[in-house]
Amino acid sequence: MSSVNILQSSFNGGELSPLMDARVDQSRYGNGCSVLRNMFVHPHGPASRRPGLRFAGECKACGGRARLIPFAFNVEQSYALEFGNLYMRVWKDGGQVVKEDGSPVELATPWAEADLDGLKFCQSADVMYFVSPSHAPRKISRHAHDDWRIGELVFGSGVVKPANLAGKAVGVTGSREYSYVVTALNKDTEEESLPTEPVRVTAASSLNVDDRVELTWDTLEGNYEYRIYKCWNNSESYGYAGRASTGSWADRGVSPDFADGPPEIRNPFSGEGTYPSVVQFFQQRLCFAASSQKPQTVWTSQSGNYENLNVSNPLRADDAVTATIAADRVNAIRWMLPTKELLIGTLGGEWIMSGVNGEPLSPMSVTFQRQTVRGAADIMPIVIGSTVLFVQRCGKVVREFRYSLEVDGYDAGDLTVLSEHMTRNSAIREWAYQQSPHSIVWCVLESGEMVAFTYEREHKVVGWHRHDTDGAFESVCVVPAVDGDELWCIVRREVNGEPRRYVERLAPYFIGGSTRDAFFVDCGLTYEGEPADELTGLDHLEGRTVTILTDGWVHPDRVVSGGKVTLERPAALVHVGLPFVSDLSPMQPEVALQDGTAQGRTKRVSRLWVRLHESLGLKVGPDASRLREIVFRKGSDPLGQAVPLFTGDKVTEFDAGYDPQASILVRQDYPLPMTILALIAQLEVGDR
Repeated sequence: MSSVNILQSSFNGGELSPLMDARVDQSRYGNGCSVLRNMFVHPHGPASRRPGLRFAGECKACGGRARLIPFAFNVEQSYALEFGNLYMRVWKDGGQVVKEDGSPVELATPWAEADLDGLKFCQSADVMYFVSPSHAPRKISRHAHDDWRIGELVFGSGVVKPANLAGKAVGVTGSREYSYVVTALNKDTEEESLPTEPVRVTAASSLNVDDRVELTWDTLEGNYEYRIYKCWNNSESYGYAGRASTGSWADRGVSPDFADGPPEIRNPFSGEGTYPSVVQFFQQRLCFAASSQKPQTVWTSQSGNYENLNVSNPLRADDAVTATIAADRVNAIRWMLPTKELLIGTLGGEWIMSGVNGEPLSPMSVTFQRQTVRGAADIMPIVIGSTVLFVQRCGKVVREFRYSLEVDGYDAGDLTVLSEHMTRNSAIREWAYQQSPHSIVWCVLESGEMVAFTYEREHKVVGWHRHDTDGAFESVCVVPAVDGDELWCIVRREVNGEPRRYVERLAPYFIGGSTRDAFFVDCGLTYEGEPADELTGLDHLEGRTVTILTDGWVHPDRVVSGGKVTLERPAALVHVGLPFVSDLSPMQPEVALQDGTAQGRTKRVSRLWVRLHESLGLKVGPDASRLREIVFRKGSDPLGQAVPLFTGDKVTEFDAGYDPQASILVRQDYPLPMTILALIAQLEVGDR
């Protein structure tokens, strides 16, 4: 019989797969967990209880699914947009954005519930562009906090072509016919209008200063100049002849430059089957891709003119680009992401699109290069630093797409390989990255569960954890805020026997201080004001048993009736909502003994030290049926006041017998915080 003390001072290996139970040689085994439920890991090692979810409001249509999409103008002006069946609503600062009359800000959209999963978007300042394979592309613009508008994209030049083009011959008459068109050029944006209808003039066969053709047209208001294109011999091929800053120009025998022709209108998205399903910005161009008819084709706008897909004849460098991936199989494009190159994820592999030999992308300079052949799911990727994370085609594997010096290209490592059980039974439906404060990627699964992982590439931290609530998660998004990124989600809950869909926001991460400020309930609300013994406004939890924290005290549970609960005594600061349980269980302990490993031998944890930070109210034991509550109140604590948060070591005897696992479970089921810095177990190891 040997007795040793085992220390686990880091949990950032996350919850490991049951298939890892014997991999004591793996570096993440020593800082991994077999259970990490409603806990998250810090990049530097500790594990903390996740905050609760604050109730923000109810979705418009509880009977159908909705989706949240982030809108971020800057950190002060960011919104969560709720998209449902043929509508959009706006959320900000923990509530719904309403008009002056109190009615919700709402837009009618063309996207039905079935279209929501396939909706792709990108944003430029106050404008978001949306595509869906079932509808023509649209844009949603924010004109004010409560003024949002939606419109279908009208492709083409935004510059009006000149009107009333006229021409006349001056000097000797002749029999040769000349034809001209004129365009307007916005000198600020360099965007050129379509050409006017041609005007034909019969004049001298040889034009000069005296025998010339004079053109006139109506000028536009603004900073414009005009480009004149000339055609002769009825070739219908126009070449650049000159430019003018006024509404007149004279042809005195100039030879047109046929290498520079006028723009021609082009709209590849003219009807059903041609609508793109992917949209993104790249090198000052708005890029579309993957229609039903052309799933491997990319269309870009003109440079700097996002809604202008016109081209010139012959092509110019700033014209729109159309290019198709040449591959052995037809694999639809799933997403595009701008970096130094345009990264493209298809069903069959991952590609980069760029100009040739490092040149800017243009109609004359475009190339595709395949990098890996993993295949991408129909979920927009996430960028973290210089790394791109994407979901593999099956929806159950997360890969990091990053440049590798070793192969002089990209590779796509698997981030789920040690925690494959997280997505084994259900694919990822949506995900979002909460960079601040703890660098966590949150994933909503098809099953309604939420899994997440803490990701810090520079410190080689990939720690998975699972999260559940009394309901099913259906959508998630993250919007930036001044004090850190906000996680918003839609949760389907059952209230009074009816399904309800709520918009909820993860409360700020608890950083210590007073127990009164701890918010660890779901779908919850906070009352702060004069001491009161009755709380109202809980209609969204009618008939549900709620857990309550009153002025830092854990209050007995109550059942919401008539939208209210009654307290045992008045309180000034009350958090009330649905309870949730947080569990942490480390991997089976491994001890290197003189005669070999401790694996397989009978073991017993006789005593456990839990090193805590700003925590209160937890239980420990070998399993859920043998938990022992840790006592925090001391005899010196003043009566009538909430127990202060505890930092330090708590030691407890263990009610465990001998078995090969020697498991440990730490549980928090009170509405109180818990941060575990380390576990020190006194372990007795049998001879066999």
